[in-house]
Amino acid sequence: MSSNRVHDLVVAGFGPAGISLAVAAADHDEARPADRLDAVYLERAGDSSWQPNLMLAGTDIQHHFLRDFATPVNPRSRFTFPSYLVGTGRFYPFTLLGGYASRREWSGYIEWAARESGGAVDYHREVTEVRPVQDRDGRVRSVEVISVDPRDGAEHRHRGRNVAISTGHQPWVPALFRPSLGDRVFHAQEFLPRLSLLPDGPLRIAVVGAGQSAGEILLHLAAAHPDHELYALTRNAGFRMYELGHFSNEVYFPQETDYFYGLDRDRRERAFAGAKATNYAAVDPDVSTALYQAVYDDRLAGRNRWHIQRRTEVTKVDVQRQPVGRPSGVRLELAEVNSGAEQALDVDAVVLSTGFSEPRIPDVLRPVQEYLLTDESGDPVVTRAYRVQTRDDFEAGIYLNGITEWRHGISSATSFSVMAVKADTIHRDLRERLALGSSRTGSRAEAPAAR
Repeated sequence: MSSNRVHDLVVAGFGPAGISLAVAAADHDEARPADRLDAVYLERAGDSSWQPNLMLAGTDIQHHFLRDFATPVNPRSRFTFPSYLVGTGRFYPFTLLGGYASRREWSGYIEWAARESGGAVDYHREVTEVRPVQDRDGRVRSVEVISVDPRDGAEHRHRGRNVAISTGHQPWVPALFRPSLGDRVFHAQEFLPRLSLLPDGPLRIAVVGAGQSAGEILLHLAAAHPDHELYALTRNAGFRMYELGHFSNEVYFPQETDYFYGLDRDRRERAFAGAKATNYAAVDPDVSTALYQAVYDDRLAGRNRWHIQRRTEVTKVDVQRQPVGRPSGVRLELAEVNSGAEQALDVDAVVLSTGFSEPRIPDVLRPVQEYLLTDESGDPVVTRAYRVQTRDDFEAGIYLNGITEWRHGISSATSFSVMAVKADTIHRDLRERLALGSSRTGSRAEAPAAR
């Protein structure tokens, strides 16, 4: 299905990054209704629930709840987290809790903001390509965004003068595990659905990784499946805690984005390495304490269902199969990272808490890649306003929303800390470009003739 309508903006992805743009646009449109943004949002999932496959009891968010979709930019906005609490009747009870919001409540806030923003959202639309639309004079003033309905494979097309890629980081699976992915070996992002497909216990489950999701998954398995035997496989000396120092966590302040962006490539890499411990390959104090207590209590009771295998790497994966071809278990070959000592481990399932990767140039942009300007390393040249710079004959705007951690710093990707500020920056740049285009070519509502 396609339309000749040319939108001001097509947004690929309506998770938190995409919703933040819808909130920025809604706040602007409510103040200036005569200058409404014509935007459409495409989301591959059936709704905007946040991390539904990791909605585990007792888990919370890792940032302050006032770092929401609106408060850092406009505390008077109706899209703030306190506004959500008032609307749900939970403001006063929440204030008695202290600490962080639960993951379940934060997902509720995200879904509420998605609805309240009033954005034109098409769910079940997985964006596959962004194609250039060349006008008769050879210039590209708009792009065609191709999406597919994962339920039936139907193709849909939307045209836009600008596109924002808001699809987030992609699950990272080490090459060793990729041939074995399936019902018995899976990434943490699929945890709850895959867990439900496993046979009845007791089971032996290995969790690879030492980050927050690994810790939360182990605690969930221990509580929900008390007969399971758990193996935590970590390459380091064990579960480390995040760097929680007040000063070091100022890397999530907006001014740090300006600092990071102003550095050259080598200095950016050094600065990122110095900030990485605040957000990656570690757990928060609550999870660290709960894990240690669980292991201690297990040993005290003599059950030996917890196995923390530190300084361990997986060297081989072999999915065992029944005569009819169905998987029945997984054999892992392990090695101690320092001594090289080897052992085999047979488990029923392997959960890969191996993190996520950030594409420098998302695959959906391959059809327009020849128009993108790149630096000496082949990375796209991205402005401070998160827009990819392009050749002179390419006038359509391409924004990378939430996938420029490598260019704008550690706060500019999955963290909510500057999400509202980032959306405001993109929105302002977009409005300026649209105003400039209107003054040159007249009404934005008319689509140029294409060939």
